[in-house]
Amino acid sequence: MGEILRADLEALRVMAAGVRGEAGTISGIDPVDLVASVGRAMPNSAIGSAAVGVGEPLLSALHGMAERLRGMAEAAENGATTYENADRVFAEQLERYLHGPL
Repeated sequence: MGEILRADLEALRVMAAGVRGEAGTISGIDPVDLVASVGRAMPNSAIGSAAVGVGEPLLSALHGMAERLRGMAEAAENGATTYENADRVFAEQLERYLHGPL
């Protein structure tokens, strides 16, 4: 597969699966309680004050990163499928040119 286009379809699919797995890992990170505990442990410090409000924005950023990675995985999978389909069509067309109708 992918011979005419010289695309490594398996590598694209493996990458998609790996990136999707990393997105799942990132989605599982919930720093809100951990960061809030830092804030509670240091109530009279600048770090403690900053920690109190950073949990939710950090969680939002992590979820955004995971969604972008899922989009990358989907694009890689779609690319593999598109290359595979294009390769098949090109091969069929070449066969018709060389040997007549299939």
